[in-house]
Amino acid sequence: MHTMLRRAAILFILFGVGHAVMIRPSHAAPPTPPDDVPATARGNTIEGTVRDPFGQPLGGASITLRETLSGRMRAGAVSDAEGRFSVGPVAQGTYRLHISYVGFNADVRELSIGTTPSKPLEITLATGAFEQPELVVTALRAQRGRSAVTTSQLTRADFERLPDVKDLPVQLATLPAVTFHSENGNGIGYTTLRMRGFSERRMAVSINGIPQNDPEEFIVYWINFFDLQDAIQDIQVQRGVGAARFGPTAIGGAVNIVAMPYAPDPYVEAKVGYGSFGTRRASIALNSGLQNNRWVAFGRLARLETNGYRNGSWSQFWRYFAGLTYYGDRHTITLQTFGGPQRDGLAYAGIERSYNKAPVRDESGTIVQDFCGQSLDRRYNYSDCFGDLEQFQQPRVELHHDVALSKGWTLKQAAFWIQGVGYFDFEGTWRSAAYLRLPTNIVPLAQQQDPLYISRPMDGLMFRAFVDQHTIGYLPRLLRTGADGSKTTLGLEARRHRSLRWGRIQSATFLSEPGEKVYHYNAGKSIVSAFAIHEQPLSTFLRLEAEVQATWRTYHVENERFFGNDLDIPFAFINPRLGLTLNPDGNLTAYASLARAQREPRLKSLYDGEEAGAGFTPRFETNADGSFDVDRPLVRPETVWNLEVGSRYQAPSGYVQGNVYWMRFEDEIVPSGGIDQYGVPRSGNAQRTEHLGVELEGAWRLSRSLAARGHASLSAHRFLSFDEALGYGQGYVARDGNTIAGFPGGLAHVSLTYDRGPLQLGVQQTYTGEQYIDNSEGTNVDGTVNDQLRLDAYTMLDITLRYRPSEVLGGITFSADLNNALDQKVLTYGNIGAVGPQFFPAATRHIYLGMSYRF
Repeated sequence: MHTMLRRAAILFILFGVGHAVMIRPSHAAPPTPPDDVPATARGNTIEGTVRDPFGQPLGGASITLRETLSGRMRAGAVSDAEGRFSVGPVAQGTYRLHISYVGFNADVRELSIGTTPSKPLEITLATGAFEQPELVVTALRAQRGRSAVTTSQLTRADFERLPDVKDLPVQLATLPAVTFHSENGNGIGYTTLRMRGFSERRMAVSINGIPQNDPEEFIVYWINFFDLQDAIQDIQVQRGVGAARFGPTAIGGAVNIVAMPYAPDPYVEAKVGYGSFGTRRASIALNSGLQNNRWVAFGRLARLETNGYRNGSWSQFWRYFAGLTYYGDRHTITLQTFGGPQRDGLAYAGIERSYNKAPVRDESGTIVQDFCGQSLDRRYNYSDCFGDLEQFQQPRVELHHDVALSKGWTLKQAAFWIQGVGYFDFEGTWRSAAYLRLPTNIVPLAQQQDPLYISRPMDGLMFRAFVDQHTIGYLPRLLRTGADGSKTTLGLEARRHRSLRWGRIQSATFLSEPGEKVYHYNAGKSIVSAFAIHEQPLSTFLRLEAEVQATWRTYHVENERFFGNDLDIPFAFINPRLGLTLNPDGNLTAYASLARAQREPRLKSLYDGEEAGAGFTPRFETNADGSFDVDRPLVRPETVWNLEVGSRYQAPSGYVQGNVYWMRFEDEIVPSGGIDQYGVPRSGNAQRTEHLGVELEGAWRLSRSLAARGHASLSAHRFLSFDEALGYGQGYVARDGNTIAGFPGGLAHVSLTYDRGPLQLGVQQTYTGEQYIDNSEGTNVDGTVNDQLRLDAYTMLDITLRYRPSEVLGGITFSADLNNALDQKVLTYGNIGAVGPQFFPAATRHIYLGMSYRF
């Protein structure tokens, strides 16, 4: 123990002076095993050897032993360099032995332990093309092959072959039908995820089963849990409508993240690294291992800094993760917290398309610069002229409790608290004097409504938007497993969200101190939901799923300082889904599901309190007495029918799966022109829309050392009936038959991984098809073609290298990531900004080098 503490101290010093760190996380938590595995061993100590299909020993395989009834972990071990392991001694009883190794299918078997010593086990793990069975965690997840849901997975093995030091959307975009764009350009900072073209506002994202979408705006701020990858065991992505889940109704899909980094083997690990654009990271982690057969503790601390690709798009993060898991005779309790303060330079405004390929030059050939001396090129960032920045932190605490009530009955419950507090400072000269409540002695009355009230931006005005919000929740589930293989889940969701938001002039050349509040109000949301899911085998080859969710949600607006708008805006929905799985336990499976779901608009679509500076009218129909009818919002809830049909073939060396989907909407909430003061597109209802697509995915181990993985999708996303308002009283234009903005028609990804001895090499290439940045399908109002409204198709190539010379240097690992290896000048996303079309560039070729040490 003293030796370990000394080593830990040395690593902590390395952390303090290092540039960057990354932790290689522990093996995944044990998956749910099959119920019909025969007993294979007897004795108080279990010994054996783990090998690959070619008979070579697998050193470093994770071995855990759990009681069959309670799921309580009793012992754990890691195989040595010769693949040998020993677990125990343990008391007599029935146990489930789980052996896993990244890149291979896990081996799970039931053992009846008696008093007679057993012969050593010989375990051979089949190559599984990066697949792992489901995890025993508190998240609510689909079971591959047994659930009528379109899913894909990102496992620990996948993280090893993907570029490091990136936001999670960058890595999730290697999965089918998923894209991303980074405001900063280099995938660190504000990064946005899209699935099947739907924005993350219309997905359901959870960590350990706890909803992560902002309750008021539905957006997921991935920046707030940057660097969580080192604690993640598995991510399951479910595409399509998922009605009976915690959090917002999933329209485009759901992302279920498991971050429970508690391993049976003790270790300390640290990493340092440095990359392009001044990127550097350092972290250190400590895992206690299983102590007294009862508990495991884990802690991690990390620091990251980067200058960003675009000018002034820097980031500075501290990140922590700490937790403790206790295994009782019938209970498992986990208490953990993670978060950390962050500061970053904002880059929410895009560039003009003409800036992308080469800098803009005047007639003499001189590079054109703006008023603050920035060159008009692809790294241009308007916010850098003013030092726009954010300071924010989002700490959270989770308490998870699982208890085996009796045979076949289990209670899983989670309680959580999440806070988000901080501010954005950004240039505000584009706001009118009326909005900013400036007195007439500063701006004459005749100019009060002029949006650009200051003729010279260099005069300077910084606006501060402050938020302090917190969410608490309780999420219990009762599970019953029947003797006939049926499963029933009953769940409740209770969440309370409250926020304080205000804005003011923080500094200006004509003010000696911060100005008065421009807006000030409290907002919130109360959510109560109940759901039931039943899975019933109809025969040995047919399985039925039925689920329904009833949800009540109420927005709250109160204490609005200037106009007295106090609103309670209620919504109530019932969302059903029905699914059938054919041959659920076979290598070849097929499924079909039909779901209907409704979802409320975000609060800002109904009442934008941040626009109250000049007065904002709540967006509701009015009653005869002039009051607002909150039951008749101008932006209505959307309703969707979703049909999914798919099939999957699983072989020892890989898998192939495919699916088709059809989605028909009434009142789909779509981008409908313009952005708010934070660069977020405004939205409205389209009367009728339709989405069709086909998706293919597969992975195969081509040889002992070479594995391939890929996916492709084709889709069509069109308005069937939509009259879009042009704004500013310009009337409406018909969009019937047009492609919906932001939906690419084609996506593809292919990767090759070479893994031999200490060397692992990965190559990934992604293709994203053409898309439109507004609903006009690339045409002006007069019908002429406008290329500025189109985003070109693009490809990106990334290369990763991992080298672990374990025979010489013990637990050291060297890594290198080459991003955008072909040095493409790519625009990844576009929309209509404050002054016209704007686009977001991806960083050109860049590299990150890392080194880790684990003992």
